Amino acid sequence: MDYQKEIEFAKSMAVDAGKIMKKYYRIDQGVEIKEDSTPVTLADIEINNLLIERVKNEFSDCGVLGEEESWNESREKLWVCDPIDGTPAFIYHIPTFMFSLALVVDGEPVLGIAFNATTGDTYHAMRGYGSFLNDKAINTSSREWGNEARLAGSSDGAVDGLSVSVLKEQGIKVINSFGAVFKGCLIAEGSLDGRVFVHNGAHDIAAVKLIIEEAGGKVTDIDGNEQRYDRKLNGALMSNGLIHDKLLEVAKEMK
Repeated sequence: MDYQKEIEFAKSMAVDAGKIMKKYYRIDQGVEIKEDSTPVTLADIEINNLLIERVKNEFSDCGVLGEEESWNESREKLWVCDPIDGTPAFIYHIPTFMFSLALVVDGEPVLGIAFNATTGDTYHAMRGYGSFLNDKAINTSSREWGNEARLAGSSDGAVDGLSVSVLKEQGIKVINSFGAVFKGCLIAEGSLDGRVFVHNGAHDIAAVKLIIEEAGGKVTDIDGNEQRYDRKLNGALMSNGLIHDKLLEVAKEMK
């Protein structure tokens, strides 16, 4: 099926999201802490609300599954959105935060876009048409496990070998400055080779699943199985495809 109208909508929405991010970037962002202990800003909320408004007007047969708010999320066709993936990076002015949007049909992403408002880089993919960075085709790497494969880390457990909990006790704020979308895009373009994602937000992974797979990589749940992207996830393994089985072994050891 041709989703040209939808991909143009996604690109337009990314531009609008970027404008909102820039509006709040250097002013009071109205930061609040949600029940899951993650931050949300006025920009997150405004972008999420704009998406719902635009979908109502332009794609009334679709629903929205957003990180901050959803609308008609039980529909077969859903726009799955993370208004700002990497909100801590946005708050502290670290230019790795991204807007992420996917069209998911019956649980499967059919198009995805990820936009970095500070660099202007746009990643997009449509099922069966490949992945692109600024309209140039991209591919995952050919590095294999044991041959300098590059895994993306996280601030959840350690920083240069130091326990995050110990650092926090000493008054140190540890900032996870690279969100799942940013890391996923680096896998798609071949700069990184793998990432273990232990959280359950479909909004984090829906777009980059397609961007990675259309670039030649592989994305599964944390047990190596396919999963739907219109509901909570069972984590995610993202890779260049060549190291996926080894990454699965690592994920099993983490449990």
